[in-house]
Amino acid sequence: MNVLNDLSNCLQELLKDDDRPIVVFSSAWPFFRATGYSGDQVVEELLQVIIDAAADRSLLMPAFSNGYNSNKFNLDAEPSTAGVLSNAFRQRHGVIRTLSAFFSFSVKGPAIPEVYDLMPQDAWGDDSIYHWMELKNARFIMLGVDPSHCSFIHRVEWLLSDLITYRYLKTFEGILCRNSINIQCQERVFVRSLMPEAINDFRVLNEPLKNSGMITSFVQGIPVSLYDANQVLSSILPLMQEDPFITVMNKNDFKRLKK
Repeated sequence: MNVLNDLSNCLQELLKDDDRPIVVFSSAWPFFRATGYSGDQVVEELLQVIIDAAADRSLLMPAFSNGYNSNKFNLDAEPSTAGVLSNAFRQRHGVIRTLSAFFSFSVKGPAIPEVYDLMPQDAWGDDSIYHWMELKNARFIMLGVDPSHCSFIHRVEWLLSDLITYRYLKTFEGILCRNSINIQCQERVFVRSLMPEAINDFRVLNEPLKNSGMITSFVQGIPVSLYDANQVLSSILPLMQEDPFITVMNKNDFKRLKK
């Protein structure tokens, strides 16, 4: 399929020989439209293009989920809610899933020993997969999705948690099952307020990301963007520090609460 060949060339050009971890957030639907096909075959071929582009580097994809069911969560069986590509990657041979009932990642490559046992107290805090991405200055590929749809941005919210009043800490406890082994887990998530409900729109961060050096290419009209963790921190953290409500559409609801 021509679009997959073009994507392969695009990824090779973007990633070059940089050996940092690659984190892919994706949507298969634009590629379904471009090929005129959908289904497992297209998903597997598209996924293979991504894996081949990563070569010997660490490759991560989100394997997010909705949390515990009756205080249990089976990492071996529970599908990813982050799209069909991420769910297909989760099931590939040699891929592991990190320990979280909400923000797990599927991982392939040399990073596995570094992230396998990460089980932080705070999902976005110290010793989390997001902290690891920061330390490694991971590279984010946004494939067919808006550049702001990268969950590493939550790391910035966490670093400014004393200013972010539209979220609060909520503790979850349960049993994670991985490789048929049960692991007791307690995890704090910085969740959005529901009273009032926080309505986020992170697209306001696209221009700062572009100004920080984000690269966007197009594969038959499908956007493919690349930026790294340091660019997120250098461009977005100061903005959120100045205006903690910059991504909140109904910011006045929260500003009134402060009075």
